[in-house]
Amino acid sequence: MKKILTLAFLLLLPLMLFASLDPYSLGVGTVILDAGHGGHDPGTSFAWAFAGGTVYERDLTLDITKRVGSLLAVSHPDLVLVYTRSDDTYLTLAQRSEIAYTTELRNQTSALFVSIHVNSAQSREASGFEILTKLQSKRVKLMDESTPLTNLAMLSGFSQVTLNRMLNHRNLVVASLFEETFSETLITSRNRGIKERDIYVLNASRVPSVLVEVGFLTNEEDAKNLVSPQWRQRVAQAIALAIERCL
Repeated sequence: MKKILTLAFLLLLPLMLFASLDPYSLGVGTVILDAGHGGHDPGTSFAWAFAGGTVYERDLTLDITKRVGSLLAVSHPDLVLVYTRSDDTYLTLAQRSEIAYTTELRNQTSALFVSIHVNSAQSREASGFEILTKLQSKRVKLMDESTPLTNLAMLSGFSQVTLNRMLNHRNLVVASLFEETFSETLITSRNRGIKERDIYVLNASRVPSVLVEVGFLTNEEDAKNLVSPQWRQRVAQAIALAIERCL
C-alpha cells in the first residue's frame, strides 16, 4: 500500500509543481491574431484623393494581420497561429474572444492575444500609434465550463483574484514590450503611449492581450502610410518583433 501511495505521489508531483507556476509567465506557444472589424463592420473609414477613394479599417487590419502571421510562420514555425478571421468576415466581439479562451494550449505554454486596429479622431492633427491594455481595476472571469481541460489544469490552482493579478502584470509586460518595439522600429510615428481601456476583447479573451492602434486614418500623413504596402509591411514587422519579444 505504501509503495502504491508513493508511486501515485511521484506521478502527481509534476502536475502539482506545474500547477504552482504562474500560468501567464509560461513561454508563449499560441498567438491569436485578431484583425479588427470585417464584413458589414468596416471600422473607421475616410476618403482621401491620393488613395483613390474611401479607405476602410477592416481591409487594412486584415492585410497587416496576414503579414504578421506570414512573418511568424517563417521565424517561429513551432508557434501555433490562430486567426479570428482570415477574410472579410464579420465576427462579434464575443466570437473573437471565444476563439481566444477556448483554444487549447499545449502543456506548459501560454497564449497571447493581439488585436490590430486603425485609429480615427475628429482632429486631423491626431497621429501615431498607441498600445491599449485592459484596465488593471477590471476583474474578469477566467474559468468556466468552456475552459479547455488543459488550460483549466494550469489555472485551477489559483483563486480568481490571484489570476487577475497575474494577468494584469503580464498585460503590462506585454504592452511595454510592444511600445518599446514600436518606438524602435516606427521611428517616424508619434508614440502615444500605453493606455488602459475597458475594451471587451481585452477583458473577455482571458489571456494576456494587447490592442494596437497602428495609426490614424483621419491624419493625412498616417493615411498615406497606411495605404502603402511597404509601410504596412514595416508595421507587420514591428508587431511580429514585439510578439517575438513576448515569447
